[in-house]
Amino acid sequence: MSSAPHSIRATVLQQTERARRCSKAEIERFIEKTEQRIISLESQINALIELRDSQRACVLALKNMASPIHSLPIELLVEIFDLAVEDYWHVENLYCISQVCWDWRQVAQSTPRLWTRPVTIVVSKAGGAADELESLPEVGDATAQWKTWLARSAPLPIHISLVKPRFDYRDINRYILEEGLRVAHRCASLRIDIKGSGTPSWFVRRLAQSKLDSLDELDLGYVQDDDTDRTSVSFTAASRLQKLHLINLGALQIALPWAQLTELRFHCDSPEAFEAFRQCANLIRVYINILQRTPFFEVRQDMPIQFGQLCTLSLHSWTGFPFFFYRLSTPALQELQLHGVRWIPADFTAFQLRAPNITSLELIDSYSCVPRDMKAAICDTPSLTHLTIKDCKESFDDAFISSLCYKDGLTPLVPRLHHLVVDSNVVNFTEDVLASMIMSRWWTETERASYAAPPVARWTYVELRLSMGFRPYQLGARFTEPVKTIPPDVLIYRKDVVY
Repeated sequence: MSSAPHSIRATVLQQTERARRCSKAEIERFIEKTEQRIISLESQINALIELRDSQRACVLALKNMASPIHSLPIELLVEIFDLAVEDYWHVENLYCISQVCWDWRQVAQSTPRLWTRPVTIVVSKAGGAADELESLPEVGDATAQWKTWLARSAPLPIHISLVKPRFDYRDINRYILEEGLRVAHRCASLRIDIKGSGTPSWFVRRLAQSKLDSLDELDLGYVQDDDTDRTSVSFTAASRLQKLHLINLGALQIALPWAQLTELRFHCDSPEAFEAFRQCANLIRVYINILQRTPFFEVRQDMPIQFGQLCTLSLHSWTGFPFFFYRLSTPALQELQLHGVRWIPADFTAFQLRAPNITSLELIDSYSCVPRDMKAAICDTPSLTHLTIKDCKESFDDAFISSLCYKDGLTPLVPRLHHLVVDSNVVNFTEDVLASMIMSRWWTETERASYAAPPVARWTYVELRLSMGFRPYQLGARFTEPVKTIPPDVLIYRKDVVY
C-alpha cells in the first residue's frame, strides 16, 4: 500500500515522537482532548450533510416544479391517465399510476371518472378478492376493496357485474350484494350472474324498490324461486332502462317497462314470454333463446306483431320457429341469426318478404336443414352481404355452392354477398366446385375496371373452417391452385394440418 498524507503508519510515528517523554496521565489527557475534537468535527460534518441534503431536496423540488408535466393543467393530466389505462387492467393500471408520486396519487384518487370503467365483483365468501379489485392491495380484503372503488367513483354512474362462477360452492357474501343495493341509484348498468343458485329473489325485490334513475342496462340472470311473497315486483320506474337480459319470468312476477326497451335478451320457456315480447314495440336488437318445448300455441295466433325499428334478431331454439315469428313484421331488419332452428321453407319465405332489407344471415346448428332449404333461405334476401354457415351438417354441398356461383348471362343469387364464413365438421362438397364458386366472384383490379357496374360484389372476406369430425380438414390442390391469386387476408383457410 502506498503511503498517504494521513496514513496510519505516519500517524503512529508522529504520536510516538510526541509522547516519547510524556507520562501516562498526559497521554490520556491527549486522548480525551482528541476525542472531544472528533465529536466536534462529527457534529460539524452532520450539520453540513443535513445542509447538503436540504439543498438537494430544494433542487429536486424546484426541478419537479419546473418539469413539463407540472405545467400541464390537471384536466390534461387526467386525460393522459385515462388514455394510458387499459380497459381490462384499469384498476391495476390506476394503482400503478398512483404509486409514481404524491401529486399523481392525489389526481388519480380524486378523479371519479377514472374509476367508472366496468368492474366485476365475485360475490362468494372468503377466498380473497377473486376479481379485478384485488389490484388495490393498499385497502385490505375484498369487501374493503369493493367499498374503496365505490367511494373513488362517486358520484358518477357506474357499471357493475356481480358474479359467482360455475363450480364455486362457497356461500354468497351478502355484504357485497348489500353494497350493490346501496349504490343502485348510481348504476348505469347492472349485471347479476350467479351460477348454480341464481339471483336471490330478496335482492331483486329490494333492487326494484331502489331509485334507478341512471339505470340503462339490467341483467337479472336467473332469478331464484324462493320468495314466499307472491306480490309483483316492478321496475317500471326505471325511466332510462333500455337494455334487458332475463332468464324466464319465473314465479316471481316482475313488471318491466317493456315499451321503452331497445334491446332484449330473453331466455324463456313459457307463453308469458310472448306477451312480454309483444309489448316491446321499440326494440332495435332482440336475442331470444327458447329453453324447451314451449306451449306458445296457447296464445292467440291471429295477432300481428309489428317491430318497425328492429335491426337485429337472434333466435336460439331446438323446437322450430315459434308461431309468432311467422307473424312478425320487421321492415328494418338487417341482421338475422338462427341457432338450431328448424323451419318450413314456405313460412320462412313469407317472413323474409316482410323483412326485405336483411344484409346479414347466420345459420348455426341447423342439423335438419337440407341444401334446398339452405338455398331457399337466401333466395329471398337480395340485399344479403354477410353469410355465416356453421355446423349445418351436410347442407353445404355442391348444389348449394353452385347456386352461389356467378355465371354470365344469368341473374345472380345474392349479388351483394361479399363476406362468407363456413364452419363445418362435415365435408360434403367437391373442392373444385367450391374453388369455381369463389373465383366466379373474384377478379383483379384490371378486370374490375372493365365493368361499368360489376354484376356481383367482389369478395372482401371468405373464411373456411373445415374439419372431419374432430380432425382438421386440409384442402387439396384442386382447391388451392385455382384460388392462389386471391390475397391471404381475403381468403382464409387451413393450409397445413397440425395434430
